[in-house]
Order: sequence, then C-alpha cells, then structure tokens
Amino acid sequence: MSFRVKGKKRQHLQQFWDDPSNRRLINILRVRYWYAGVKQKTGLSTAYQLECYFEPLTKASIDKRTPFRNKWSRYQSDKHKPGTALADLVEAKVPGSARELNHPLWEVLRLGERALPKIDSWMEKLEPRVLTVVYHPPKDQMNFLKIRQPYTHRLGSKLVKLGNLDALSALLLYWLESKRLGENKDTQCQASSIYQLLLMMGMDFRRRNIAEELFVLFLVRVFTATDWGDRQFGINPAHYKRAAELLYGLLYEIRDINPFSSWAVQCKTMYQLLSGKKGSDVAYGLNLVLMPNWQFGPPTEQQWKSWTYDFRLAHWGWIHLNRGTHGRLPDDELWESLNKVTDAH
Repeated sequence: MSFRVKGKKRQHLQQFWDDPSNRRLINILRVRYWYAGVKQKTGLSTAYQLECYFEPLTKASIDKRTPFRNKWSRYQSDKHKPGTALADLVEAKVPGSARELNHPLWEVLRLGERALPKIDSWMEKLEPRVLTVVYHPPKDQMNFLKIRQPYTHRLGSKLVKLGNLDALSALLLYWLESKRLGENKDTQCQASSIYQLLLMMGMDFRRRNIAEELFVLFLVRVFTATDWGDRQFGINPAHYKRAAELLYGLLYEIRDINPFSSWAVQCKTMYQLLSGKKGSDVAYGLNLVLMPNWQFGPPTEQQWKSWTYDFRLAHWGWIHLNRGTHGRLPDDELWESLNKVTDAH
C-alpha cells in the first residue's frame, strides 16, 4: 500500500495495514487518544507534570529518596497501557477519560467481522443519542425489546452529524453487517458516511496524534474492502489529513453563524459543507475519490467518460480548496481549463 510517506513513518503505518487485528497496535491508538485528552483537559503539558498531578509522591517516599518513576512517559511513548486502577484514578479528576481509553470503537476495530455475533451488545454500549437513532422506541412501557432500525441514508446522516466515537462505532458495525450480508449499496453508503465523519473529527484525531494510523485501519477494514463496482478507493492518509485540515479551515469563513459556539453547531456546519450547502466546490473537493478498477480489463468508453468526469469534478474542487478560491459551475475558468486538458487527451 502506498501511503505517500517514507522511511520510519511508512514502516510505522505499514504495520497497521498488515495486521489491523493486532492488540498492541490498537492499544497504541487508545492510549494516545486517552493521554492527549487528559493533557488537554488538565492543561498540563509534560508526562512529569501529569504524574505529579495524578500520582504525587508521599513525604515518606521522598524521605526514602524514591526516584522519579517515569511511568507516565511510557504512556506518552506508546510503551504501556494504563491499568484499571490508574484509569479510575484519572477518571476521578478527568470525567470521561476512562470512556475514551476503553471505548467500544477500539475493540470493534480490532475484531472486525468477529464483532458481528454480538452486534447489539456492542451497539448498546454506545451513548443514548446514538441508541435513539439506531433503535425503534418500544411500542409500550411493558415491552422492553429493542428493535434495531435498518440502515438508511437518513439514519446515517443523523449519526454523522453527532460527530463522535459512538456514532463512528455504530456506522462501523452497520458496515460490517452489510458487508457480511453482501449489501453492496449499503456498504458504499456507509463507507461514505464513515469517511465524512473521519473528516469532521480529523483535527481532533490530529491533535491526539492518531489521525494517520486510525485512517489506515479504516482503509484496510472498510474502504478497500467495500465493493465499489468498477471503481476502487483512491484516498491515502496524506490526502485525508489535508482534507480534514481544509474542512476545518472553512469554518472560519462562515459568517451567518458562529460554528465554534458548540461542538454540535460545528458538526452541523461541517456536515452542511460536505453536503454542498455552502458550495459545490467544497462537496466535490472533499468527496470520496474513486479510481478506475481495471481488474476485469480496460474500461468501456462509457466507464471512462464517467470516471474522467467524476475525477475532474473532484480535482476542480480540490484545487479551489487548496488555492483558497471558490468556484461555481458551469461558468468557472478552472473548470474550463480542466475540460480542455481532458479533451486534449
């Protein structure tokens, strides 16, 4: 797999591609996510400060000249996963941190389709807002049986707009089920929703130093495993990181509302951007890039025309976004120049 990175970084990402079920690799992501969250919420910047804050040495220990244990530096360097006792200790001062460390997403990612026999058990571990979207409400108070709703585009949109790990977990579980059942249209729709949500949460993943690794896991688990018909998924980690950065930057251009007033408003605004409600150049530029799949031979003339048109739209939007300009079809100078280049070939 080409990640557009070299050296140690490429080797690091390659192991996530080669062995997505590896518990050690999943633990790297969950600990990084937890550690960065704890740093952010405490306002402390070093492992030493965190250790002194959560596990200060007693006077008796100091009198015995107990050296600095350097335990928290091992969490920072991916060498150790905190145990239950420490997670509970941190949770007492940073509520919600234990949930981030032990979130169902990490285990569902590791298990893949092996999570399906207990899909509803996994779903029920998710937050109430997700459960409200996923399950039909009981018809009467005496009926406690929950019935999971079939996947629809509307259901997926509701989950994406929640913008959290729970919604991402639900979408992943739906995708795994659809893949098992051979529902290709549903897997395509679900994969697209997962990509949108990864973009929306991308800057948080970057701040927590897991963006590329997490994307590679979804790349191998979902995006390359989805049947795209005569296409194949064409986005690598470098493109994903840049796309998430561009999406976040667009929030500063919104004038009718303050997208930073709350996370819910920010998610709603990002979803509108990705849906084309703030401009088609954004929607096309940040959409999935699907390349031609020639495993069954050269494409037909119609397939080639369809692919080149879709790619031209994506390229048009991507260039505008990276230039910081805005385009409007069909009267757009960049669009006309791209058409001339395509026609010349």
